[in-house]
Amino acid sequence: MTNNTLFQIPEFMHPYFDKYMGMPTIFTFIVIFQGCFGGNGVEQTPKALLNILHGHNLSPLFRFLFVAAIGYTATSDIETALIVTITFFMFLHLLRTPEEKKEVPYLV
Repeated sequence: MTNNTLFQIPEFMHPYFDKYMGMPTIFTFIVIFQGCFGGNGVEQTPKALLNILHGHNLSPLFRFLFVAAIGYTATSDIETALIVTITFFMFLHLLRTPEEKKEVPYLV
């Protein structure tokens, strides 16, 4: 089998690293995290979208659906995307300070 890469990059990670990180739940978590916090690629969010995400009675549901959509793009499996999205929000909630939990008392 031939190697179709321009450069031979030496392997410095354990052989199971790619296998582990490529697992659907782990990969989905990485994509959600990157999608939510990775670089702020959009300079200005349209006001209509901000109203849906922050100024509406159903804002937590809309935020959950947006993040689940990010997860779904990673895995193309709705069950994995939903479970990892819930786990992701639980993880973020655990990281919050007591003051932050007062601001956002729910997971989303």
